Amino acid sequence: MFVVALMTICGAALFTACSSDIVDNPVNPPTDLSDQIDEFKDVPGNAGDPAVVAALQSIENVEDLKPFFNVKLGQAYYFNYRQLIDHNNPSLGTFKQQVVLTFVNKDAHTILHTQGYSLMGFSGDARNHNRLDSIRAPNLLWQLSANKGKDMQFDLNCVQVEYRYHGFSLPEGDKDSFKYLSAEQQSKDLHAIVTDLKKALITGNGKWLSTGVSKNGMTSAQYAYYDEQYGWDDIDVYVPFVAPIPPQEWDIRIGEYMLTQSSKEALKDLEKAYRTLVDDQAVADATIAAYAKEYERENDREMPKDSAFIFTLTKVMNNLFGVQSYGDFATWSQFIPNENSKPEDYAAFFMLSEEDECIFRKTNLTRGPLTRRQDPFQVQIGIDQGNLAYDFTWFFDGKLLPESDKQFLKDVMEDNRNSKTIELEVNLLKNLETTNKKLIFVYGEDDPWTGAAIPDPVNPNVKKYIVPHGTHTDNFEQYGWYDGGKEVAKQILDDVIALLNQ
Repeated sequence: MFVVALMTICGAALFTACSSDIVDNPVNPPTDLSDQIDEFKDVPGNAGDPAVVAALQSIENVEDLKPFFNVKLGQAYYFNYRQLIDHNNPSLGTFKQQVVLTFVNKDAHTILHTQGYSLMGFSGDARNHNRLDSIRAPNLLWQLSANKGKDMQFDLNCVQVEYRYHGFSLPEGDKDSFKYLSAEQQSKDLHAIVTDLKKALITGNGKWLSTGVSKNGMTSAQYAYYDEQYGWDDIDVYVPFVAPIPPQEWDIRIGEYMLTQSSKEALKDLEKAYRTLVDDQAVADATIAAYAKEYERENDREMPKDSAFIFTLTKVMNNLFGVQSYGDFATWSQFIPNENSKPEDYAAFFMLSEEDECIFRKTNLTRGPLTRRQDPFQVQIGIDQGNLAYDFTWFFDGKLLPESDKQFLKDVMEDNRNSKTIELEVNLLKNLETTNKKLIFVYGEDDPWTGAAIPDPVNPNVKKYIVPHGTHTDNFEQYGWYDGGKEVAKQILDDVIALLNQ
């Protein structure tokens, strides 16, 4: 089956479980971060804070505890949490779920950094996604800390939890069936960890804030829903960044937003360039040839000739989506081809090489125990998360596109519009109208995922910000690159701080 709605939410990556070796003093990680899966076993441990170690060891479900030094976080504590495979049927047993903790004191506010993938996820300056010694802090940890990492000591505690079935948090005996993969099960995972940490270590009166970016942010929003449904009262403030809430399995509003709202200054020139792809034979041939090489390299077989044009159109739309989500528009829009450009220039732009100007995100989706790292994501699309669907409207007037191909793409778009409802997301959106939870949703104006943003809130407990020219990130520094961004960023932080101080 030819899939045209491809996954582009924060790519997943992996790292390994760790050993329990201990050295006397914190050690900076080496600069050469190897690509070996099991490299973390060679990251030196340290003694850590004896009181923190003792508290964590007192938690029955904590195993494989290893204090270590992290170049982005400072003193950190890695452990596996023994989690129920099915929270509705404890008799099925448990699995190990990976957690990294940084701890200031029992009375400090605590950030729960929810993941949607492996614990590392994206890490722009960490070449090896498996390396826990280069895992990054969520941006809110930096923004809310006066020290901002000075002497590697923040003002808030931080708990980072891997999503079940990702990375090495794999239910034993069930790592391939994904039977117990759901936002509800993951929310119960988070509830168990938060509950134990509140009892054993973070025992003061500090507030808890849950945050994440993209699918990580979706995890926070879903956790807020279940936190209220089950009456846990785990978290005081939720701040999901760029978290789409698609109420359908394939949400074409995201693709429509990409072609009509995001990157407004560049849209006219972009549309003209993309129409050239289906009007100019030389441009089409050059682009198809460029993708054929990539396709053969990635799939170890030739691209089917009778589907080459369709495959290529979908690929270039996927590439555009990726750059519109994460790209620096001021940089990449300068490369939009025009009537003076050569066919190979068009092809290079459509293929959007990651190396060009260092403006594209690089992911590795092939490491780890699961052969296809997108398997958990793709499975969950149909369960409770939904995904994007592309809008191919720019191509429909093209002279080179056969009528059969046009009809195929139109049929795909119509199927996406009629795709099944995602019950959790519908209930979540409805619950936002009356929830007592405090939620702040942040989206980027130039991010296609904003097509699946929450509606403008009618509930004073829920706030929604759209950062001018913001992309698919929680990077407050980037917000300040454009007019109005700094003001919105300040208002977001002011709101967060006010809620934490209530």
